[in-house]
Amino acid sequence: MKARRFFEAVYRDNELRRAHNRRRLLHDLTLYAQNRALEPVDALLRSKHGRADVPVVFIVGAPRSGTTVLYQLVAEHLDVGFVNNRMARYFAAPVLGAMLHGRSGGGHQLALSSEYGRTGGDRSPHEFSWFWHYYGDFRLHDDLSDEELSGIDWQPVKRALEGLAGYFERPLVLKNINFVSYQVAWLKRLLPAAKFIWIRRDDRYTVQSILRVRENEYGDQRVWWSVRPRDVNAWRDKSPVEQVAHQIHDIGRAIETAFGALPSEDRLTLEYEELMEEPPGTLQRVARFIGAEVADRARLNAVTLEPRNHKTVDDETWTQIQTAIER
Repeated sequence: MKARRFFEAVYRDNELRRAHNRRRLLHDLTLYAQNRALEPVDALLRSKHGRADVPVVFIVGAPRSGTTVLYQLVAEHLDVGFVNNRMARYFAAPVLGAMLHGRSGGGHQLALSSEYGRTGGDRSPHEFSWFWHYYGDFRLHDDLSDEELSGIDWQPVKRALEGLAGYFERPLVLKNINFVSYQVAWLKRLLPAAKFIWIRRDDRYTVQSILRVRENEYGDQRVWWSVRPRDVNAWRDKSPVEQVAHQIHDIGRAIETAFGALPSEDRLTLEYEELMEEPPGTLQRVARFIGAEVADRARLNAVTLEPRNHKTVDDETWTQIQTAIER
């Protein structure tokens, strides 16, 4: 049952993807079997290294709002632990993956580039989606109710994340907006030392960017991409612009509500535009917030970024975007 649930979730949109991005079932079945075999070993490592006092830091926000570039910058310039692309293959044995392939401390020479959240190179940060699919049930939507959350055994998640944080012996930073943005309150109860960073971007450019991803990933702007609100099916017949505007608004409302209940020392809100204009200062704020050291202050101070808030759609679509986000 667990394997069936996992593959139903992972392969949900596989046939809709362009051919070069489709998953390979034989490869994935092999990887899944390897992880199932390694999980008992990892359970011992989680017990050995687990520490509840080391912060697990979650980056949250809407898709295309700057979450990936923030994650990359944090991994490159702050002394933190994170899941890299090589480690991510060990989704049911993450502490073992960290022991074999993990790195911390900054200075990884990461390229600040990605393809819709997917980064290149073994050392680059990974979203770790299969970890969440392995333990959770996100087949229908990503905004799970308390009843649905209560039906999941979250203790392996708790032990795995605290095991990773304990192994790295420094704040563990994670980014997967699909599985975290709606679950902030629940994760805070599960991990009392957790901290959350919300990065926001001008909604107009977020909508524009998501529409472009839909076209590039599926060849059809009508196909839903990324985070799914609980009422996603009620929006299937709406226009792509209306769908995306609702997606962004719904995620924002959920995070804002959850942040309102968090202690001030456990939440930080950043603006994408601020990060682009002043990356050294913004990253220093993040470092203070999570209790991490800057790996190399001179390298951080030399970072410059190019703002990407540019109108790229025609005037009619731009007007539709503005109208939708103002509703």
